[in-house]
Amino acid sequence: MQDFITYAQFEGFWERFQPETPFGRSVKEAMTIHRNAVDLERIWNETEVALGMLSELEGDPARLSRISHHLKRIPRVPEAPRGLYDEVEIFQFKKFLHNYKSLVFLVNVDVRRAFAFDYASDALEELLDTGRQSPESFYIADAFSKELAEVRAEIQTVNTEIQALQHDRSEAIRTQWNLSFGDRPFLVVPRELLSDPAKAGALLLVEPFDETRFTVRPVPSGEELILLERRSALLAKERVCEGTVLAEISAAVNGEFERVQSYREAITRFDLAFARARMARDYQMVRPRFHGRSVAVTGGRFLPCEEVCRELGTTYLPLEVTLDASATVIFGSNMGGKTVALKTLAFLQLCAQAGLFVPAEAFSTRLFQHFHYLGEGCAKGEVRGLSGFGFEIRSFIEAWDSFSKSTLVIFDEFARTTNSREAEAILSAVVESVSRSETVTALFSTHFRGVSRLPEIQYLRMQGLDRRGLALGQDAAMTLAARIRIIDEHMEFRLIPDAEDAQVADAIVVAELLGLPSEIASRAKHYFKQDC
Repeated sequence: MQDFITYAQFEGFWERFQPETPFGRSVKEAMTIHRNAVDLERIWNETEVALGMLSELEGDPARLSRISHHLKRIPRVPEAPRGLYDEVEIFQFKKFLHNYKSLVFLVNVDVRRAFAFDYASDALEELLDTGRQSPESFYIADAFSKELAEVRAEIQTVNTEIQALQHDRSEAIRTQWNLSFGDRPFLVVPRELLSDPAKAGALLLVEPFDETRFTVRPVPSGEELILLERRSALLAKERVCEGTVLAEISAAVNGEFERVQSYREAITRFDLAFARARMARDYQMVRPRFHGRSVAVTGGRFLPCEEVCRELGTTYLPLEVTLDASATVIFGSNMGGKTVALKTLAFLQLCAQAGLFVPAEAFSTRLFQHFHYLGEGCAKGEVRGLSGFGFEIRSFIEAWDSFSKSTLVIFDEFARTTNSREAEAILSAVVESVSRSETVTALFSTHFRGVSRLPEIQYLRMQGLDRRGLALGQDAAMTLAARIRIIDEHMEFRLIPDAEDAQVADAIVVAELLGLPSEIASRAKHYFKQDC
């Protein structure tokens, strides 16, 4: 599967899929290729609803911005109920409810209906707002408990008394020795500062530091020690009161937990649909359709290639093809566009089964359970000792096990690394075998013309070079980029039906355009004519 995804250059495009909630981002990271038609139809339906909302928001950018703001502010919340939540978790629930509720009132009726957007958690929200807190903050306010408020008031009184005693002691130390501790727990002072260390004991703990200095620390008074002990007991009581409040709030959250999880499901689906809708709008993508066993593409665009062509200023030709057979063989010379055609089909299918719309004017297909790519660039893994050809054969054998279920398999120049006669024989046998399958859709690209012709197989070819106005005697100093541009401008990247007796002889001309010396090109044409 990964080889198929890599071949289609799909991962780079998938990175542009940008859900805004943590739940949506988790779905993105999983990059699920769906195998269930009901799931896909639901996802596409939701994308259409989100597209309608997106269209409506074109005239209201402020509202669109607020929707995006609240999606981004949605936090993670626990996915299973707990006996007791801490303050951070309760804060997350509160923040979630606030932003979800805001979204419910920002989206239109169609979205609320499609995603089951509703809000019925006002009682919990009111509880979490106790103490007149802001919408996106939470702390255990005094207003939650009379006993808690009393304990905190007493703590404040004790703190005030302790601070007064500490201030008086600090002033006495400063007056007598001109020392100021600030926030420091001790000071290192010259020994001569304290003429009689024993007399300083009422205010300072004095210890030797070295032969010339003392370490001094402030000494709390007996009254201060009593107050500190009192504060410690009060703080323990405060924690008990806070625990009681947290338990009460946790019970209320758990009472609403099932509803909050339904909110989470609704917001995740909307977030994903809204992100898909933005992609559909930005890349002119349309809804795919399931249609029997055939695959039909009108105006299909392989976006990675289209964007490169745009950067280079060259023409990009969308794919037009209908595949009615279990096996389709595409002929054509190198640089003729065979691989781009196959990558386009793989890219469109992955878009569809990943739940996206597809960059095409129309795309109808079937649902596949398995995907395989066999060709150059496959990850070899632990295959030490195997040649490229051997690895391709082993990969085919492994893929063969899945052919009993609906499978899309792409053979790009399969068996190209062995001699042409044997390659044609192997290709003919593989094509013949898969052509009889009702579960497999197999696409082959090859420049070997000797592949056997069978009535149940579809044979296509790239139209190839348009040689009208093509000057072969190119300037030897011409850059490679300029030579490639000439090839692109004269290459017809169209799939057309292939006849067995069609003469496809673009390779030598392409070699000339790339700078092959004229005397070698001339002799190559001579030998080619001899073999025809």
